[in-house]
Amino acid sequence: MQALNLSAENFSAMQEDLEVQLTRAKIELKDALRAELLVEEIFWRMVNKGGAAQVKVQVVKSFFGGVSIQMTAEGAAYNPLVEVSDLGEDDEDYFSLMILKANRQKMTWLHKNNSNVVTIRVSNEKNLRLKFTFAGIVGGVICGFLLKESAAPETIALITENIINPIYTMFMHALSMVIAPVIFFSVASGIIGMNAGANVGRIGSKLIGLYLCTSVLASIVGLSVAEFLFGNGVPQIGTIPTDAAVESYEFSMIKFIVDIIPANLVSPIADGNLMQVIFIAVLCGLALNALGNKVRILRDFFADCNEFFMKLVTMIIFFVPLIAFFAMTTLITQTGGDALLMVGKLIIGLIIASCVMLGVYMLLVRFIGKLSPLPFLKKIPSLWAVPFATSSSAVTMPFTMDLCTKKMGVAPKISSFSIPIGVTVNMDGACIYLPVAAIMLLKMYGVAVDFNALIIIFAMTAMLSIGSPAVPNAAVICVITIVALFGVPADIAGLLFCIDIVCDRIVTCFNVTGDVAATVALARTENLLDKKIYFS
Repeated sequence: MQALNLSAENFSAMQEDLEVQLTRAKIELKDALRAELLVEEIFWRMVNKGGAAQVKVQVVKSFFGGVSIQMTAEGAAYNPLVEVSDLGEDDEDYFSLMILKANRQKMTWLHKNNSNVVTIRVSNEKNLRLKFTFAGIVGGVICGFLLKESAAPETIALITENIINPIYTMFMHALSMVIAPVIFFSVASGIIGMNAGANVGRIGSKLIGLYLCTSVLASIVGLSVAEFLFGNGVPQIGTIPTDAAVESYEFSMIKFIVDIIPANLVSPIADGNLMQVIFIAVLCGLALNALGNKVRILRDFFADCNEFFMKLVTMIIFFVPLIAFFAMTTLITQTGGDALLMVGKLIIGLIIASCVMLGVYMLLVRFIGKLSPLPFLKKIPSLWAVPFATSSSAVTMPFTMDLCTKKMGVAPKISSFSIPIGVTVNMDGACIYLPVAAIMLLKMYGVAVDFNALIIIFAMTAMLSIGSPAVPNAAVICVITIVALFGVPADIAGLLFCIDIVCDRIVTCFNVTGDVAATVALARTENLLDKKIYFS
């Protein structure tokens, strides 16, 4: 934008022009007012103390959408941002100094080319992390194809083994070590924020009810799409040996419920058993609420730990764009274009079913939350880059909670309770994927999928989706469990892992989408949703 030359004589007129430029840059009113105030304070410091005759002011818009103001004044080195500690409230410069101190992190100073330059950050780059993640995905695809076409298989294996796998493993280990503490303190803090045990029970019942409804609907959608896509014309790759013993995993709902209660307090966090972690967190939250102010220090400790671990995760996931780059590079070098075409039909089925479920979520927001679903539909895609890159709804949890509170307007006491539970028990994407993949494999092995088979697949999908961990490739084990009931050999896992490289990313996107939809609807029924933020 056009630079403005401020002087003592034209300051008022030029400041009006500055306001016009900030308005054109679509800066929010509060940010524009703060920026104008900072420009004024720095201008008079540069003139009165730095000896500048005039100050050049320019509004700069970055490539990613961030807006800053650059103030340049010729002269000897003078830093207008230097704090003065011996001023009192009676001093004329005291309140100006307080304004600068309060906004110090938004400003930088340097002296170059015989000029003092102050940069004021007016607004951050919009969705910068999202854009870098997508850039990592695109870059990984390009790099993967270049490696596959130009490098020998031995070279690709060497790069994967010595560079990509170690970095990816360190990243996943770093996340794994904090997931359980994050869920524990987040759920416990959410319950503490609800205060009354009756509220916890009532809100928890609503939440579980919403999650169960969406999971059942997702399973039905998955079965319907699978029957439509794979009813006829599926190539057969094998048969079920008539004399082969069917070794299947027996899922027991009673055992699943019993195992929720751990034998001790340490093993759930050490083993990463998220269901047991949530049970302990709920128990601790209820106990702290019952004790009230007697344990105020302990309640504050839980809140501080929650903030600490969230910050720790934020520091770790700073590297998500790099991981997205490596993940897509590995995907292309291992599968290539031909393999991607082979699973195209399955991916199309997943996309069709996911679009249907997106419609279900919009109905959930409209009729349960009594809100227009358009803001939800507009904002939810901004979350998808992270689950697509990491294939883990647990890893995505900090992003999901951030979206719920900052973009959907959900109160933290709801999102900190709903999202961690949804990460563990609400797997709508898996409920779509499991029946589609299972029916495809059964058809490929010549198994007749009748009504009884559909009932079995539906029941197993519902049960396994509840207990499946929120980590990459967990769906492979669940699919093998289902098809093993019909005698499909376990060596099908190799094919499944190749397919799952692509499909698991789509599945994870809709796992977290279901969590957000239920959280928004729940928050609205409890009057804990800020409509101004939701509709902004």
